[in-house]
Amino acid sequence: MARKKISAFDLVVSVLFALLCCTSLYPFLYALSYSLSDGQLAQENPVVLFPRGFTWLNYQAIFSDNRMLKGLLVSASRTLFGTALALAVTGACAYAMSRPYLKFKKFFYIFFLIPMYFSGGMIPGFLNIRDLHLMDNYLVYIFPGCYSTFNMFLMRSYMDTIPSSLDEAARLDGAGEMKIFTKIYVPLCKPVIATIALFVGVGQWNSWYDAMLYITNQDLYPLQMILQKILQESQQTSAASIFLAGMGSEASKLTPATYTMAVLIVTTLPIVFIYPFVQRYFIKGMTIGAIKS
Repeated sequence: MARKKISAFDLVVSVLFALLCCTSLYPFLYALSYSLSDGQLAQENPVVLFPRGFTWLNYQAIFSDNRMLKGLLVSASRTLFGTALALAVTGACAYAMSRPYLKFKKFFYIFFLIPMYFSGGMIPGFLNIRDLHLMDNYLVYIFPGCYSTFNMFLMRSYMDTIPSSLDEAARLDGAGEMKIFTKIYVPLCKPVIATIALFVGVGQWNSWYDAMLYITNQDLYPLQMILQKILQESQQTSAASIFLAGMGSEASKLTPATYTMAVLIVTTLPIVFIYPFVQRYFIKGMTIGAIKS
């Protein structure tokens, strides 16, 4: 079989995309190399691609720091529970909005759509959180983000592509709304569920602004908020004040810059590892509504 001839256009496009890939990947590789470097050597000789004086001390300091361990637990739990609740609430609402026999459907459509474009603002939102007694409460990470109009419309659009004949067949067999939703629609909606789970999960994992506004108890700080604090401390104090005591002579290898890079890698890796498992669903989910049968 004859080989397909590669045109000049294909070659140029391939080179450009390869350069774009390298440009996007290099900051991550730089942060990883810097986090594995001896702090003093990294200051004296700039890190380009490979670590300067390879060491694990930055990561040892992270996982020996109670703040980091507590923050990791808070971020992981809020991502898990927040994503699960968001999928349950969004899915139930999307299923209801996809039913042609839903009464006052136009009213609900407008009711959901208006807050999507016009919010009450930061101060009313803060007062609402306070009146709901969610200040310094772990649930402030879970409840306010359990519904999104955009995600609901995304899921409803996908549900509209499911043949209504499946509904009719299930009703003839005596299935109710809950059984139709859980046994038919949920399994068929895996692509859009994975897409929304990725949106919500990444948002929950990366969130720190809600902790800054509503949380004063440092035991409830997520990992990203702790990273923000470390960045502030590294600019205001010496390295010794942000690293663990008892490092001995090894403490000289630790600097705020290398420690910050190590924290950055720790906060980034979980999402990097999860994305490949949902990529095929994500790509399919992003094309929702482009073609409707």
